[in-house]
Amino acid sequence: MEYATEALSDEASEITPNDLAGDYACIAEIIGIENTILLHKHYRGQQITLPQRLYSVQYVVKEVERQLGTHSLSDLAKKYGYTERRLRQLIKEDSKL
Repeated sequence: MEYATEALSDEASEITPNDLAGDYACIAEIIGIENTILLHKHYRGQQITLPQRLYSVQYVVKEVERQLGTHSLSDLAKKYGYTERRLRQLIKEDSKL
């Protein structure tokens, strides 16, 4: 879906986060009014659940393997939200593929 950014800019320039209902005000504080309007137009009426982890397992394994020489497994586990044990398991599973 594409929206006219010019129209969104005009609409967004007249609105403050306090003008928005409920959670939209909080969202606008984080991502801005214009992006909140886009989010609303695209997903209104739907419930959105965001996964706890931002990155895919494949990406995490690739990055951990790449960074292991310069960073500790402990630091990488914290960075990507895994335990050291789970990272080792993921790397082992990936090497079998």
